[in-house]
Amino acid sequence: MKSIKNIILLYDPIIVGIVIFFIFWSVLNVYSATIHEYQNLYVKQAIFGVVGLILMFLISLIDYRKLLNISPYLYGIGVALLIAVMLFGKTILGAKRWIYLGFFMLQPSELMKFIMILLTSHILDDKIKITLKDILTVLGLAIIPVLFILKQPDLGTSIMVLLPVLIILFTAGLPKRYIFGAITIFLASAPLIWQHLKPYQKKRILAFLNPEADPYGSAYHILQSEIAIGSGKLTGKGFLEGTQSKLFFLPEQHTDFIFATIGEEWGFVVSALMVFLYLILGIRIVYWGFKVKHIAGRYICFGAGGLITLQAFINISMTVGFAPVVGITLPFVSYGGTSLITFCLIIGLVLSVIVEYKKEKIHF
Repeated sequence: MKSIKNIILLYDPIIVGIVIFFIFWSVLNVYSATIHEYQNLYVKQAIFGVVGLILMFLISLIDYRKLLNISPYLYGIGVALLIAVMLFGKTILGAKRWIYLGFFMLQPSELMKFIMILLTSHILDDKIKITLKDILTVLGLAIIPVLFILKQPDLGTSIMVLLPVLIILFTAGLPKRYIFGAITIFLASAPLIWQHLKPYQKKRILAFLNPEADPYGSAYHILQSEIAIGSGKLTGKGFLEGTQSKLFFLPEQHTDFIFATIGEEWGFVVSALMVFLYLILGIRIVYWGFKVKHIAGRYICFGAGGLITLQAFINISMTVGFAPVVGITLPFVSYGGTSLITFCLIIGLVLSVIVEYKKEKIHF
């Protein structure tokens, strides 16, 4: 009994507490968002949550340095799964992103977030100063899964897979000339990028810039989301009382736009509390990144904290009309098994870094 108590003390209660709350909150709001249309999605989300928490604690019990050593093999498996999606994947709403396993729809692109955090941290481990070769190696490995994901097509997830890689490179001391060079190249190539965007992607950007121009077409998602959140006012319409979602005005109310459902039923106060909790979660993870001495452990925390916080804020910005609709989930809260389990794996990895750090400090 004493040993179990000692193990519990090695965890960060703030990180664990927020994650457990978000999963409970997810099941509750998926229930509200889908009960009028589907009967059991909240049950599936609850199962995903339990599986995710079990995997989170199992990963936390493994020394993260062992996981770093096998990250190249995990990367190979991840890329192989992305190829399998192209060959055998299931197409839903024009996107080919899933592998049907009979009892579960696996989305390999989500798992690449966890894998790329591990792999990038492994490559840059023990690098006092990163070189151009290191940068090109990391970006070269990252661009392979990104291209496969773009092919699905899934612009949002491809950005989120690349994001923690860029965050880790930045915190590793990426020279400013490379940053300014990349920005210059991006701006110069913007017209070329625009020409290669798919028609629906161009429409989403134009809808963001001027939603009133096409209120019943490309801007429909944004406008209905804004109406839902605005109608919630300060304290919301009440649990199960949302009209935008229940009357089928709000699309994707249990996945990408679940924050709009929450805003309508729970109001500004609870929505603001959610934003605050994401901020606290990200800051707490980054705090451990500054605290641990091992370079790879530090990068894991920076990559994980940055990914979770920025993905949450991009998703929320998307639902309130501050960013184009790019199709990304709200971490831990949106419906989706692979997304939820992936973020639990990432938190498990962070907890492993914390546990090993505390063990060394107290000679556990």
